[in-house]
Amino acid sequence: MRKHLLRALLFGAVFAAAIALMTLPASALTEGDWEFQLLDSEVTITGYTGSDEDIVVPSTLAGTPVTAVQYLANSPDDLTARSITFPSSVKSINRILCYAYGSGSDTVTQINLPEGLESIGSHAFENFNALESVTLPSTLKTIGSDAFYSCDALREINFPAGLESLGEDALRYCTSLISADMSKCTALTLESGVFDNCSSLVSAKLPPNADTVTYGCFHYCSSLTDVEIPNSVTRIRDFAFSECTSLASVILPTSLKTLDGNAFSYCSSLVEVTIPYGTESVGGTFMECPNLQALYVPDTVTNLSWKVAVYSDNCVIYCSAGSTAAEVCQSHSLSYLTDSSVNSLITVLYNGKRISFHSYEQNPEIIDNRTLVPLRAIFEAMGADVEWDQSTQTATSTRGGTTVKITIGANEMYKNGSAVAVDVPAQIINNRTMVPVRVIAEAFGADVQWNQNGRTVLITET
Repeated sequence: MRKHLLRALLFGAVFAAAIALMTLPASALTEGDWEFQLLDSEVTITGYTGSDEDIVVPSTLAGTPVTAVQYLANSPDDLTARSITFPSSVKSINRILCYAYGSGSDTVTQINLPEGLESIGSHAFENFNALESVTLPSTLKTIGSDAFYSCDALREINFPAGLESLGEDALRYCTSLISADMSKCTALTLESGVFDNCSSLVSAKLPPNADTVTYGCFHYCSSLTDVEIPNSVTRIRDFAFSECTSLASVILPTSLKTLDGNAFSYCSSLVEVTIPYGTESVGGTFMECPNLQALYVPDTVTNLSWKVAVYSDNCVIYCSAGSTAAEVCQSHSLSYLTDSSVNSLITVLYNGKRISFHSYEQNPEIIDNRTLVPLRAIFEAMGADVEWDQSTQTATSTRGGTTVKITIGANEMYKNGSAVAVDVPAQIINNRTMVPVRVIAEAFGADVQWNQNGRTVLITET
């Protein structure tokens, strides 16, 4: 027993010594209030012993350029400044506090980062609770894990176009952060949990070339209402949007192949979701979504978990007869309805609700960059009465004080007797009358938008 105890004590002492060697500089020089290492033609700052409220990091020490900041202070008690300004010579910032142990600075409200900075290291500004905004230089390439962890006063942060890496939990628990726009970052790779528990985050735009929404990326972003997922994402990982309780709708990109378990679990405001045609695997993605009413699953999904919407008791799964989804529903007594239009390459939403084309036996078509839909589908979805004159091949639709007339092959339609140009005329496709959805919806005063990522037409009116 004594031998084991001595061995354990010896191991502990060696381990502690190793940690000490890892955290202490190999040799510390001093100049004024600054401690530093001189590494050939570069200087790395390892400490600051002054008490200035506004710290200005020098550009040279010992006549040599300062290129890196390893640490400024050992603990929060040693850092009482309100601002820190870094010179343009600095290429990397590692950690400001050496021994934070879960606490940070309650005084620093401003950090001035220079053009030329390339790297912000792991835990660099962790728990800087008074920091409200950060301007990242255009030269920045990497932000390490936990770099801004729990900066809970941080409301805004820009992401430069050249940013290449955003580390694990980099902005986790930034509970005042409102928006995150990464749409200009064409080479950015996200690690897991980047925005986890950013409870004030309202909108987010992912990098345009992202192939994955990472594990827990937006977990518990309870204020998130608007997220733009680019048409490059092939996989949405576990818990990516879990507990985003304000997210009432989401448009999934047509590039999507895999939806992992719990990706949207506990999203209590979701009402309906369309899985895009081409998706192959869907796990227990929508568990515990109590207001989810409709989940549209195409035939391309050949791997579907029976837990896809478990405990989402109001959900009906729409799928085509004989599909994998239909078989799973039958095997596990899940509520479902047959809808062949789940295999449409184009989705049309009216006030957030998907328009089904099942009964019209014809899905939307894109012709000359215009979306055409079955005539009765759009008119009836918008609550308009419609009459068809076979002799003139003219449809007349009325709603309230608006009457719309459109004729097959004509380059104009009529709204209350006035001509309106139609760049793609109504036409017959597979024995169905197809009309351009935009001009019809706009004729009744609706707003029409096109989401390219999800190939979705959004028709909105109050």
